[in-house]
Amino acid sequence: MIIFGTRGVKTTKAKGQFNCPQCETNRDYRHRKVTQFFTLYFIPLIPLGNKGEYVECGHCKGTFILRVINNQPSGDKQAFMAMYEKAIRHVMVKIMLADGIIDEKEKVAVLQIINKFGHNDMTAAELDVYIKEVEKDNSDISTYLKHVGPSLNEHGKEVLIKCALAVAFSDGHFDDSEKEMILNMSKIMEMSSAHYKGILSEFIENMN
Repeated sequence: MIIFGTRGVKTTKAKGQFNCPQCETNRDYRHRKVTQFFTLYFIPLIPLGNKGEYVECGHCKGTFILRVINNQPSGDKQAFMAMYEKAIRHVMVKIMLADGIIDEKEKVAVLQIINKFGHNDMTAAELDVYIKEVEKDNSDISTYLKHVGPSLNEHGKEVLIKCALAVAFSDGHFDDSEKEMILNMSKIMEMSSAHYKGILSEFIENMN
């Protein structure tokens, strides 16, 4: 049986030091490029095009758009990171609440994601309080996401979509309300339909 498909292959274009917005100090970075390859028996053979480039922090493994290498005013960086953290918290809880059921496994997944990508750690008790706040909040996921989406590179957008999928799948079900909300996330971040479907297919394949 012939096994073929596609996958992204990461390469390093450059290395150096930058002021990491997430660590808030100077760190080593790698300028990474992702190339889509046609694979045969899982071996990448034919390059199909550039999927994007990004900067990866050697310490926290956060990924950022290329212009982060250039020094930006401290206030701008702090404002963006504050909005980014709010977006993660708001969107992940909204995904969890999409099906109308608060599942303990989903809460664990949300807390792990918030504490991995946020600058201020949240406890389980604080998450419970925040969930109640979001339940009363009628705003949709675009409230914060529309402010950070344009500044994220393709890899950064993929990370947010994969985080949302991890929350949605954590209870063992992926219902229509969750599908619609995550699809809307991709549209708000101006991600192509093909790109989103590729992420979803890859995620489901890795779940099996």
